[in-house]
Amino acid sequence: LAGRSGKLDRVEFVVEPGVAAAALRNELRSKVGDWGRESAKPKLQTEYLDERASPSTALRAPSPPVGKKVGMRGPDSLVERWRVSTSADRRESAATMTRAFRINLTILSLIALVVGLYLIVQALDGAVVRRREEIGILRSLGVEEGTIRRAWMGEAAMLGLVGGALGVLLGWAGAQLAVRMVGRTVNALYYATSVNSARLEPGEVVIALVLAVAASLAAGWIPARDAARTPPAQILVRHAVAASGSSVWRNEWLGVLLLLVGWSMAFLPPLRFGGGSRFSLAGYLAAFCWILGAGILGGLILRRMALVVRLLDGRFAVVRLAMSHLVQPSGRHRLAVAGLVCAVAMTSGMAILVGSFESTMRGWIERTFQADLYLSSDGAQSASTQNRISSGTWREIAARPDVADANAIHVAEIELPQGRTMLVGADMGFAQRHTALSWLQKPDDDAVFDPARNAGQAVVSESFTERFQVRRGDRIVVPTPMGQKELIIAGIFSDYGNERGSIAVDRRHFVEWFHDDYASSLILFVKPGQEPERIRSEIATHYPGLQVFTNGPLRSEILRIFRQTFSITYALEVIGVFVAVIGLGLTLASVLMERRGELTTLRALGMARREMAQSTACEGMMLAIAGVLAGLLISLALGWLLIFVINKQTFGWTLAFALPWVQMLSLSALVIAMGTGVAFGVGYWGAALPADQEE
Repeated sequence: LAGRSGKLDRVEFVVEPGVAAAALRNELRSKVGDWGRESAKPKLQTEYLDERASPSTALRAPSPPVGKKVGMRGPDSLVERWRVSTSADRRESAATMTRAFRINLTILSLIALVVGLYLIVQALDGAVVRRREEIGILRSLGVEEGTIRRAWMGEAAMLGLVGGALGVLLGWAGAQLAVRMVGRTVNALYYATSVNSARLEPGEVVIALVLAVAASLAAGWIPARDAARTPPAQILVRHAVAASGSSVWRNEWLGVLLLLVGWSMAFLPPLRFGGGSRFSLAGYLAAFCWILGAGILGGLILRRMALVVRLLDGRFAVVRLAMSHLVQPSGRHRLAVAGLVCAVAMTSGMAILVGSFESTMRGWIERTFQADLYLSSDGAQSASTQNRISSGTWREIAARPDVADANAIHVAEIELPQGRTMLVGADMGFAQRHTALSWLQKPDDDAVFDPARNAGQAVVSESFTERFQVRRGDRIVVPTPMGQKELIIAGIFSDYGNERGSIAVDRRHFVEWFHDDYASSLILFVKPGQEPERIRSEIATHYPGLQVFTNGPLRSEILRIFRQTFSITYALEVIGVFVAVIGLGLTLASVLMERRGELTTLRALGMARREMAQSTACEGMMLAIAGVLAGLLISLALGWLLIFVINKQTFGWTLAFALPWVQMLSLSALVIAMGTGVAFGVGYWGAALPADQEE
């Protein structure tokens, strides 16, 4: 039925279970390895053995070396014509393929959690403020600092445990939706997966609860320590001065130092793992330093803004009152600004990355997808699909009288020592005739486009050069059923659909090496005057097993998959912004509780409740503006870091820098409006707080 009589993809062996299973497996592995070391004779070279999805021991193609210069083996020398692997090897290979994707999702989650930590600190700090009188009374009765701290830490641990348990349940519920988003991305870029739900593992529950309790203890320790150290008389007095906060948030030189440290780390190379995957550890540490440093410097911006506003506007009492609290901002004010800086910087930085990616993708699509029709098997729904178009079918379609030019694309997954990649066979002259490749480094001459002269030449994608550390002019060796083939890299092209990298050779040589004329896809140019949509309908009707796209719908489908890939990123950004605004409200609530004496005096002087709420709204608006300004400034640096460092080191793609001004300005206006609205509500509530009672 498949037209592959006499050809094998793999051979599977199952070892009988028992005490000696491991020894038998090793013995079998050695034997089948010896069988594969045979002379490279033509009669044996049609047997291409490749591991796919088997739980058993399997044979697959060899792993030749790749490097700048590799010597060819003679035709009569021993060649490892297949490779022996186990199911454990397969699982490790699959994990290696998605390692970079999983690490990036984890880092994005951790950056979002940084905003959450700001919220925990603000919430527990507010709880300490509400119970200052209780702490003062206990201190007056002779209770020691350490006892108060331990009691508070016990309560903080209980809050973390309860909150962590609720967070696990909410996280599991949210993961049911997120796993579908991630699953679609894995299907499109890596391999087929049918996973559509998330499991809740006991180990994950334990880790989540430990993190929740540890974060609560760390966040609660600072305000509890400050409150326990404050003398009882100062705690209980009506006009006690608000705590200035940790010296970390007031040390603006520390903020400058963190920015400089992050800048130096941005130029460090990535960590490299087996399988060719990379991890930009220094890049992520640089982002963390910049976010933290900008959060500290946000207090400086707030103070300067308050001074300017107070000098320019002295007519309105509510404005003067608000600015009097911000000229020397408390630690809580600075912490609220830092939380907003983190959220805005993270969200805007990712918006810059996504906007730059989409802008680059659009340009790449316009340059690359210029044909009229694109055909593939209707079952080709994932990166690892094996559904292809038979030779008779694609040749019959290409020979239609209304078709001007055609290019059959052949794809085989091969494995190099550094990991798996794709070997692509195509009509190289087609690329020259229709400029279908977006070149980063174009070939020096036209030999690579001529089948009579390009037997030892190939062009590779940019991600391949980054992953395997090669350049134009280097030599690579790839495995084929005809033995190992040495190729010279003649050119480098852009490809944003495959982070594993691609090696493209002429279709004639691919078919000769693999003895396989099945096409993975077919590209068609129609003759002038012919209607592509009519031809698409005729082909789809006559060949119901094919998926046929015209130019416009295919471009739209590619952009849909692209946006789908970043959908989970958008969710993390929205969560971060809302958490930061909630933290702003908690901060102002804590500050107003400390100002109960001042609020009572203002009411006695005749200030209305609405006016006090307006003053708090001005205060919240200034905090939001300071956070937005610092966040936008640092987001430009984060955007540059994500595009030219983290993205380049992780995926090997070069993107053009683009600023989504509309999205960034809309985000800024939303944060400022939300901050002002939340502050007004908190101020209206705080204006009715009862006065302190002094004994």
